[in-house]
Amino acid sequence: MTATQIKLVNDFTSDIQPLGQVSALLDRVNESKCRYCHWKTNLDLEKALSGVDDLDLLVAGEDFAAFNIALLQENFKEAESITSRFQPGVYHFLGNDAATGTLLNAHLHSRTMTGDHFIKSWVLPFEEMLLEKTTKVAGMPVPRKEAELIIYVVRSMIKHASLFDLLLILRSKKPGSREYRYLTEDIDMVLTRELLNRHLPEIDDVLFSDAMQLLGREGRLLDKLRLGLIFKRRLVKYRRYNALTQTAITSYAVLRMVWNRVVHRHKHMTLRNGGCVIALIGPQATGKSTIAAELKRWLGVELAVSTIHAGKPPRTFATLLPSLAIPLARKLMPGQATVKIEKDAVDNDTRRFPLVFVVRKVMLAWDRRALLRRAWKKAANGKVVISDRYPSDLVGAIDGATFRDDAIDAEKSTLKKFLMKAERRLYDDIPSPDLVLELTVSTEKAIERNLKRNKKGPKHTTDYVRLRHSMKYKPVFDGAPVVRISTDDDFEAMMLRIKQIVWPIL
Repeated sequence: MTATQIKLVNDFTSDIQPLGQVSALLDRVNESKCRYCHWKTNLDLEKALSGVDDLDLLVAGEDFAAFNIALLQENFKEAESITSRFQPGVYHFLGNDAATGTLLNAHLHSRTMTGDHFIKSWVLPFEEMLLEKTTKVAGMPVPRKEAELIIYVVRSMIKHASLFDLLLILRSKKPGSREYRYLTEDIDMVLTRELLNRHLPEIDDVLFSDAMQLLGREGRLLDKLRLGLIFKRRLVKYRRYNALTQTAITSYAVLRMVWNRVVHRHKHMTLRNGGCVIALIGPQATGKSTIAAELKRWLGVELAVSTIHAGKPPRTFATLLPSLAIPLARKLMPGQATVKIEKDAVDNDTRRFPLVFVVRKVMLAWDRRALLRRAWKKAANGKVVISDRYPSDLVGAIDGATFRDDAIDAEKSTLKKFLMKAERRLYDDIPSPDLVLELTVSTEKAIERNLKRNKKGPKHTTDYVRLRHSMKYKPVFDGAPVVRISTDDDFEAMMLRIKQIVWPIL
């Protein structure tokens, strides 16, 4: 081990330890004698082991299946990105460190695919060079720096001959010289040349030395472009695509990423086993919106995640025009306000309901069904959808169908009876969520929060908050697991528990 590697080990083990899930994975694969290493940017290995950066793991072909099994046993989940289809031999796994709630991203490589940033068009014969002699740093095998230096130089030269990568290099704020200085400190150049001649004889000592000099002194971009083109010509037999095909595929990958992040505003990774709908339910001021935003922030680091509000669904084409009359109806019929009618109906299942109230409830059911059907389709296509509120399967419970059998039977108007039954049918057509988090808080705490919170629109009155917390019928979900969460607890501890509940469901 070189002096620099000893210093890295000492600094690492004294300051930062791997996250618990990373340590458990390393213990499992080390026990099974898998041959593997962390082969990218080991200068910042501590960031990868602590979940700040991705884990890039090269695994020997004969051990690849065992390593996959170890990842699944440690609750990692296989994911897919837009570029996955263009990178055969590269697999993505996401994990969640239960003790900290840190999301982990592990890239599993069966071969050394490198070069351009987006689709890695070059498959170079470096697997054995990287795996044959490794050193463990905090339990993680890392290659010899001489092998890392060869990879770094070749990858850098190829990137300087690619238009897309040149643009990324020009706008990048990461100084490449930092990694170069790390890799060349205490390096054995005799061993470096030996490894180069054995594993990549197409690049001779003179060409490699010229590249090192350009990278070391931050040479002119034009000189790097010229030398990069020479590298590409020498290594043409390791290229997966010709120039035209590479440009076309790269352009498609870039456009898909831009579309996802700018138009849809979400990440481009999805879980291979599909998405899910997570419902947050509970009366007013239990923290649904806050928790939904935190879940999106946590999962959205890597995954495509969206949030919706099923309590206030957007208007559909069918309800847009009728909804414009609601403000006028409130002024003309102040005694038929929704809140007042719902309060009167709490202890009277056979109460007669005004036509305006029934129509509004049918419109709300229609809009909710449209919103939640769209959410289900997104989840079916791999996206995680977090819903603030969700209709209950029990009629009369909060956010569910309003009109119970007794009320429908007692209604004399044929029109209202038809509409009340229509509302029931609309709610029956809404798919069940995959997980329900039922948030609870004391009524007095909810009133206190309601008075303090700064939400758009008018605040709910204290009477309304009390009404929602004293609903006669509690929500029921027959098609989904329901977990009760008290939001009276410390927020950080509560979110950690929620993450531990959510991750296995994904």
